[in-house]
Amino acid sequence: MEPSQAEERFAFPAAILTGGRSRRMGRNKFLLPLGSEPVIRRVARILESIFSRVFAVGGDAPSLEPFGLPVVGDVLPGNDSLGGLHAAISCAGAPHVFVAGCDMPFLQPQLLRGLAARAGEADVVIPILEGFPEPLCAVYGQACEPAIRRRIAEGRLKMIGFHEEMRVLRVEEAEWRAWDPEGLSFRNLNTQQDYEWALAEVASKEDMNAG
Repeated sequence: MEPSQAEERFAFPAAILTGGRSRRMGRNKFLLPLGSEPVIRRVARILESIFSRVFAVGGDAPSLEPFGLPVVGDVLPGNDSLGGLHAAISCAGAPHVFVAGCDMPFLQPQLLRGLAARAGEADVVIPILEGFPEPLCAVYGQACEPAIRRRIAEGRLKMIGFHEEMRVLRVEEAEWRAWDPEGLSFRNLNTQQDYEWALAEVASKEDMNAG
């Protein structure tokens, strides 16, 4: 599944889940400015360099139009993040799809390539952080769709509940930290404090580049 050259893209898409309510932030997280661009544009830009195409799932379609992202709605609406994951897989048009959260502006390309390169080894390729799976930074195969659909029909909406029915490749920290030593890929924007940290991180990188 790995491209022949590092700069080439994988032959399957990435989906950005944008349907969260941003309760703790109090506003659309993906529209927050970060450096010279909104968070959603930064996330999409990273993914576009690695995957065949990028699309958004859920959320407010008009607010996403300026960024040129195709938007698909939930196929089975009203089912939280699991419904968004189902839509991402259903609308991928490919054997696999990488799924990311809309508030993950520090996704590291080397980590994403490492996960994507193993897509053919399991139905789910998922990194483990401090003992817990990270379902919004993972690769999913089409075999997951029926299992997720059944779970939704039964009202069981735990994001990783369907894993017990699938072949899951858990990428442990000992492996993925070679690609992302600081775990920056998993820094998201749940709170104002998270956002302030992100602003400072981007500003410091810009200062270093300017120097």
